[in-house]
Amino acid sequence: MARILVYGDSNSHGTKPLEVLGASDRYIPGVPWPDVMAELTGEVVFTEGLPGRTTVHEDLVDGGARNGAAVLPAVLLSHAPLDAVILMLGTNDLKPRFATSAFDIAKSVERLVGITRDCVPNARVMVICPAPVREAGVLVDAFAGAEARQVGFERHMEAAALRAGAAFVSAGDYVQASPIDGVHLDAEAHRIFGEAMATHVAALLGAPPKLDGGLSAPDPSLPDPPITLRREVPSNWVDYNGHMNEAHYLTVFSDATDQMLNWAGMDADCVAEGHSVFTVETHIRHLGEVDIGDRIEVRTRVLEGGEKKLHVWHELFAGDVLCATGEQLLLHMDMGSRRSARPRADVGAWLGAACSAHAGLARPEGLGRFVGER
Repeated sequence: MARILVYGDSNSHGTKPLEVLGASDRYIPGVPWPDVMAELTGEVVFTEGLPGRTTVHEDLVDGGARNGAAVLPAVLLSHAPLDAVILMLGTNDLKPRFATSAFDIAKSVERLVGITRDCVPNARVMVICPAPVREAGVLVDAFAGAEARQVGFERHMEAAALRAGAAFVSAGDYVQASPIDGVHLDAEAHRIFGEAMATHVAALLGAPPKLDGGLSAPDPSLPDPPITLRREVPSNWVDYNGHMNEAHYLTVFSDATDQMLNWAGMDADCVAEGHSVFTVETHIRHLGEVDIGDRIEVRTRVLEGGEKKLHVWHELFAGDVLCATGEQLLLHMDMGSRRSARPRADVGAWLGAACSAHAGLARPEGLGRFVGER
């Protein structure tokens, strides 16, 4: 059982979105995303989240030992030994009182990675770029100008993590700050992010999570196509129409395929043994609008599976509305010979069972369609 430290600010602490300035409240245990992550992974998670904590700055306005760099060594050593450290800071640095930039905030987080490595050299480190701030509600003045200062934040944070050799996750890929105060996550966002982090932490530790993405593995013999993806469309997936950019439809369908393959048994160990898949062809149809912030889910049907070919049909819904379909043809591969081959027996059996279960369903409208066909 791994020992993990989450070092952050109010969004790790579990502070609820503020409706009255100075009247803060906190979610009950089990709701904040580190608690959700701990439940799904089964690991021991120590959460050190302090509202108002910065990366490296003394807060002369609010006070309270909020300089993250100054406190971090004591926190690390108090919880040592540690297998992993997750750093999620930078939001409070966007306050105008600190007069800093997205680049400097990322450099400050890079310094925190260095402090972590000095104190617990054997721990794996992950950097999380916080979800973007909105200038809204009772914190609009406290974060005045933050939206402009955070331009390029994710890019700089990812570059800093790469330089420091740390894993990187962007919270904005999964959740948005509540419109109530523009900074804090609501309870649903904590759940979504905790589920996502269970997968990321499992990858960091080198072991699969108990529940991938928070979705329970289905019985492949059931006739209903399983839900293979469920998430909120993040703000950085936007196109010039305010929609989900077309490139991310492929991301969504690819993730849905990976989820199904993982359920079938094609996990990291399976791939390490030389069993994998190559995508041969993908056809995406856009049937309705998907907006930023929409809750989407993908349901996946196996049209051909169990042998060398894997043919799947994805349907993407926003609420009850079918917004896109994705048809994919993949080949199971022997990575030693780089040639198509039968999948590992357990993977083939799972996919074959799903294929048989879905065979009685009506032919999907649009299956096999090509561009320009009427």
